[in-house]
Amino acid sequence: MPDVKEKILPGIDAYIEPGEKGFSKIQMLLEATGGLSLSQVCAVTGLEGSTIQNWVKRGWVAHPTGKRYEEVHVARILIINALKECIKLEHIALLMSFVRGGSEEGEPIIRESELFNFLCEALSKMSQASGVEIVVEEVLRGYSGPAPDAKLRIRKALTLMMYACVCTDVKRRTESMMRQILHELENPSEILAEAAAYSAEVEEEAAQAAEDNDEADAEEVAEAPEARKTIAQTLREWDVSSVERIIIDHEGEGSKPKEAQDKPVNRPWFSRKNAR
Repeated sequence: MPDVKEKILPGIDAYIEPGEKGFSKIQMLLEATGGLSLSQVCAVTGLEGSTIQNWVKRGWVAHPTGKRYEEVHVARILIINALKECIKLEHIALLMSFVRGGSEEGEPIIRESELFNFLCEALSKMSQASGVEIVVEEVLRGYSGPAPDAKLRIRKALTLMMYACVCTDVKRRTESMMRQILHELENPSEILAEAAAYSAEVEEEAAQAAEDNDEADAEEVAEAPEARKTIAQTLREWDVSSVERIIIDHEGEGSKPKEAQDKPVNRPWFSRKNAR
């Protein structure tokens, strides 16, 4: 899974750094200004003013209040900007309607700024988890909405949004690699130099690995005599204890009852061999 925290996701990369809480950066601006102007929204999101105005005109973003963009407007713009390369704009609007319970009217089951926070938190954890669904479940563990189906709706929407961001990341990585390959086709000397540097790096790593293996082998050889000594000592101790048992058994035979003396003695293998 690619590390989606790298600075390539449009409109969201600045909000998923470790220690940040997604929308909190913009929340401070909104509280200080009472709403952002169009130019300020453009500066925050990196979008053109005409693009934002078009989204408002099409109804994908609510009309600003007195030309000021508040929390609900900016959060919706950020979400659209994060998903637009992978999901059609009209489908993003339908997704937001699904999150709100099927209608743009009435009280939403979750503020879009909070949904954006969940998205940022989930993206920041992607490199530490084994899959999108696991991350989403972890992020939403403490969430409880105002409706019976609220958490299910948020889980489905957030999972879809996560996959969209990951797909966008993969698409941009692919485009970046394609541009690099096209550049190298036009400048073959650069790829030859890179190949030579790569070969040198591989040889250096192989030499280092061989050196590490030699050191490990030397340590193993140095430990071998001690291991043999330990084994020999164990055998000697076993032999001594076996002989002592034979002596004790022999000395005690005179005092044993007749039945016990007639019973065969289970002697060690070397004792039986010598007796023959």
